[in-house]
Amino acid sequence: MIFRQLFEPVSGTYSYVLASRRGGEALIIDPVLDKVDRYLRLMEELELNLVKAVDTHLHADHITGLGALRDRTQCITVMGEQSKVDVVSIRVTDGEQLRIEGLVLDAMYTPGHTDDSYSFLRRSCLYRRHTADPRRRSYGFSER
Repeated sequence: MIFRQLFEPVSGTYSYVLASRRGGEALIIDPVLDKVDRYLRLMEELELNLVKAVDTHLHADHITGLGALRDRTQCITVMGEQSKVDVVSIRVTDGEQLRIEGLVLDAMYTPGHTDDSYSFLRRSCLYRRHTADPRRRSYGFSER
């Protein structure tokens, strides 16, 4: 299992790269446009093929890297069905599974932070954008 948590300090955004193995398919969650070159270098270093780029919700604190990653890698872009953006190839629904080679993420509709917020559960890890506590800028993941 490959997991990389990448921090973008200007917007305070965490992005996540997941893959089941070196040389396999990968996905990225919440990519930031200004860091697309960094993500692509990481893909090359780990010999990964980026097949999906996912946004957990429409972001106000940064410009998404979904479109740039799609244009440069031909990856599939993913957001929840409530999202009203036009850069999305697939819109997931609550309870739907998002799959890449060797990994399955369960999509969970989690409105609150925004009306289109989704979290993604991988076995015992929950990838989410924000917690319910607005005073805490939690961009991490939770392990059960």
